[in-house]
Amino acid sequence: MQNPTYYLNKYYNHKTFLKPQEEIIKSVLNKQDTIALLPTGGGKSICFQIPTLMTSGICLVITPLIALMQDQVSNLKQKNIKAVYLQAKLYKEDIVRIFDNCQFGNIKFLYLSPERLQSDFIIQKLKQLNISLVAIDEAHCISEWGHDFRPAYLKIAKIKNALPNIPFLALTATATAKVIQDIEKYLELKQPRLFKKSFYRENIAYQIIETEDKNTQLINILKKNNKPAIVYTNTRKLTKLLANLLHKHNLKSSYYHGGLNQLEKDIAYKNWMTEKTSIMVATNAFGLGIDKENVNIVIHYNLPNSIENFVQESGRAGRNNYAAKAILFKSQADIKYLKNQFVNNTPKVNFIYNVYQKLNQYYNIAYGSLPDKWFDFELVKFCNSYNLDLILTHNSIKTLARQNILNLTSNFYNKTKIFFIASNKQVLNYCDSHNELGKLIKVILRTYGGLFDHKSSIDINLIASKLGITKNKVHRNLQLLERDKIIEYKAVNNNIQLQFLVPREDKLTFNKISKSIKSYQKHQLDKLKAIIEYVNNNKVCRAKFLLKYFGENMAKNCGNCDICNTKTTKAKPNYNKLAKQIISLLTNNLSLSSKTIFEKLNADEKHVLLTLQLLLDNDKIIVNSQHKFQLKK
Repeated sequence: MQNPTYYLNKYYNHKTFLKPQEEIIKSVLNKQDTIALLPTGGGKSICFQIPTLMTSGICLVITPLIALMQDQVSNLKQKNIKAVYLQAKLYKEDIVRIFDNCQFGNIKFLYLSPERLQSDFIIQKLKQLNISLVAIDEAHCISEWGHDFRPAYLKIAKIKNALPNIPFLALTATATAKVIQDIEKYLELKQPRLFKKSFYRENIAYQIIETEDKNTQLINILKKNNKPAIVYTNTRKLTKLLANLLHKHNLKSSYYHGGLNQLEKDIAYKNWMTEKTSIMVATNAFGLGIDKENVNIVIHYNLPNSIENFVQESGRAGRNNYAAKAILFKSQADIKYLKNQFVNNTPKVNFIYNVYQKLNQYYNIAYGSLPDKWFDFELVKFCNSYNLDLILTHNSIKTLARQNILNLTSNFYNKTKIFFIASNKQVLNYCDSHNELGKLIKVILRTYGGLFDHKSSIDINLIASKLGITKNKVHRNLQLLERDKIIEYKAVNNNIQLQFLVPREDKLTFNKISKSIKSYQKHQLDKLKAIIEYVNNNKVCRAKFLLKYFGENMAKNCGNCDICNTKTTKAKPNYNKLAKQIISLLTNNLSLSSKTIFEKLNADEKHVLLTLQLLLDNDKIIVNSQHKFQLKK
């Protein structure tokens, strides 16, 4: 057998490994369960691809995203390495054919999602293969304390019975100590070796820009940038709006979010990868498995939900080890929104208990009994029966399912999707000429936004409740709108069912899980506080702050972030000089907006705004009816 470096050079055209890739490979070759914690760009795929190429047998790769599977399978095939993946929509005969190819066609890599492992048929087919390694990518998804918890990951360990004595390699880019413990526990790893590379990326300069005019900042930054970039937003609608804005300023952009169909995603991805459009504006649906080395700037237009998300997303910059930037826009409105979102979406423990009690009452379950049947469930009808908040109730039921008190059919999490293909004018004319269908359209448009921009989820039960009709009637009317080419319509099975998993014992039942619920919510709140603390921090080196969050200590400051640069290179702003410059500008112009002033002066926005406030306070300038600044006469 050749050594690992031979395969690294042959297939990847590299002469040396990044630390600790070679140590991870040797651990896997020794059939040792292994956890690899490597930051974005750390070369995780090589850690399972090379040991598989060095041995007989197939590597089973469990990964959460189809796009990631497609990308890696395509890259392997370009290297003349046989690899396949199980697509989402396959008939049984297609699956049988793929497994036959794996068994008899020298396939080296089989990619599938964790949800596939819940099928006994898939498990039986896996038992027929000569599997030498199981690689679990994005392994942090197994932990409730992680940032992308995915329940199907909890069931991965069941394949150990079907594949005994096969080593597991768990890979992730971001994980705290608690998440690492969960990876070991829930994957049932046997004395795993842990390899952890520092999260420190010395080539990335972290910067926070506080602004109330994000669009101007975005345009100015990207106009100075001639390399590929990613702009992250927190809403689907905003991806398209910003991409259009950038196009108007001759900045070629694509947009990407979870609501696009697969063809739309593929086109956006291809255009960005080939740099036909060098800027990608996206939600966090874009990123896992993205391997583009020359991205030199990642901008967060909105605050991310956690440090983990921020580190993973910003880490997609500078993977070629050249200087890169990770910029985050901050506004007080963003911070307020993040806090309100947490409060409004997080049910208190007493509320969750109330929902649990009401569910038992709703189905007339006697104290001490455990029915062995599934119950039909309509969320809106249930909430109306007890005057409960819809969002908080929905999240309470998900919490009870997470605590194994309830079992829910998967369509509890799915929604009907629609998209208006007719123009605004056509829709208005249609409403005028179709009374009943017009009412449906108006209720939908008042309830949901962005339906002319992309496919969006709607709650049929909620719409039915607002119109005072049955959900079947809503479905029939949506079909008529689709027939008349007003909308595209994708229905899902709304016959949601739930099952009770423990006997009804009210307080006794709930007391067993209340501590866990409080702990989980506290952890989510701590993550929120951490990202807010990060953006409000103006003293500690940003790289040092991030490393400390993940349990690393950094002796020296990075020297690259905005805080380090402020301390070493920037003198305290001369407000008197700035005031004179502003007065000079206003002398030569009747009135100017704050945006125009800081563009003309090429000065820091917050310093300009502070100086303008000082001039207002001293009656040197005024704000006119057009909300512009002018000299006081």
